[in-house]
Amino acid sequence: MDARGYYMDGGIKGLALAPPPYFDAIAGYLKKHEPEAWKWFSEDIGGGEHIERVRLELLKRAYRIDRESKADVYALADVARERLSLTAPVTFYQLQQAPGGMNVSLFHIPGEAHVAFSGPVLERVDRKELSALVGHELGHFRLFEDWGRRFRVAAELLTALVHDQEVRPAHMKSYRLFQLYSEVFCDRCSLVASEDLHASISGLVKVETGIDEVSAESYLRQTDEILSKGQVKTEGASHPECYIRARALKLWSDGAEDVDARVRDAIEGPPSLDGLDLLGQTRTMAMTRRLIDELLREPWMQSDAVMSHARLFFDNFAPPKSKQSDDGLDDLAAIEDEKLADYLCYVMLDFVSCDRDLEEPALAGAHLLSRRLGLAKSFRKIACKELKLRKRQFDKLEADAEDILRSARDSGGQS
Repeated sequence: MDARGYYMDGGIKGLALAPPPYFDAIAGYLKKHEPEAWKWFSEDIGGGEHIERVRLELLKRAYRIDRESKADVYALADVARERLSLTAPVTFYQLQQAPGGMNVSLFHIPGEAHVAFSGPVLERVDRKELSALVGHELGHFRLFEDWGRRFRVAAELLTALVHDQEVRPAHMKSYRLFQLYSEVFCDRCSLVASEDLHASISGLVKVETGIDEVSAESYLRQTDEILSKGQVKTEGASHPECYIRARALKLWSDGAEDVDARVRDAIEGPPSLDGLDLLGQTRTMAMTRRLIDELLREPWMQSDAVMSHARLFFDNFAPPKSKQSDDGLDDLAAIEDEKLADYLCYVMLDFVSCDRDLEEPALAGAHLLSRRLGLAKSFRKIACKELKLRKRQFDKLEADAEDILRSARDSGGQS
């Protein structure tokens, strides 16, 4: 088995152990939009002072387990390293006075994997489960060491951003998503290390609950029962709920073709205005630009006042050259978040009201666009409220919208 490409279980199943798509996207964003910070963290990573601080912290907080005293545990680690294509040495520790139950954690030093147990992990799990738990932590090590260490740079940079005095909600949300997706990836590493789906799930549940005996089959049935009630989205701050992780791992083990999309639905959920991370902000900005392009596609709508307003949104705005409608905008009809829908409606209303000479045809065009995008109900409510229109007035506009636009085109009112 080559864990860099495939996981074997009685034959090659063709499951690529690749980083989450979110990681490539957020690393690319940070490198582009925070170039100086990215360069600094790339050069500073793994500095000697940091290494000595981690070493000292471990020696102060934990008992170092040597290979001679726990040869069986180290033998499991050696197998896990081989299956995960890692060559770095592993050192185990038992943390002192572990708060609140069991845990396994990685203390990362470049080129060295230091894995610490909290609570009675070694007494509560069997060999397969221990192999899975160790594989999970070595997954964190792989994320930091492999792929040019770019994900370690991204993790350090996001951590710095959320501790900055000028931290924005989008920074916090990106930091959270990075952690959540890390756990999903490392759960896959646990499966590669143990080569046993049930052991990976039972080991996870034991650590999360502290229970001595776990049936993975029973827990997967419990997970199916939860998910049968409808789509769920994690509320975890750094780790997805156990049932979400178990389901994600089962889907990956089964080779589900839509596994990335289903994991994304469980981690991020549908787009929402209050939940935008850095990438979500970029997508919303692109969505806004396409919406404005569509509103201003026809020459009669491109008055000086309207174009000036468009450049308040985008400094370099120029009207689209093509007269062909943007069919891709129809994807907005799937928007479920009320606040995001209202935001798009207010953007359209901005352009309706910024040039009094165009207000009626602009309102007719915005209405027809909102209807096409499944936003007609929200747009009508907002337009009537903000423009102080009576129901009868808007009803007439709806009925006459096509004729009003045809008249605007025929009048040759280009700016």
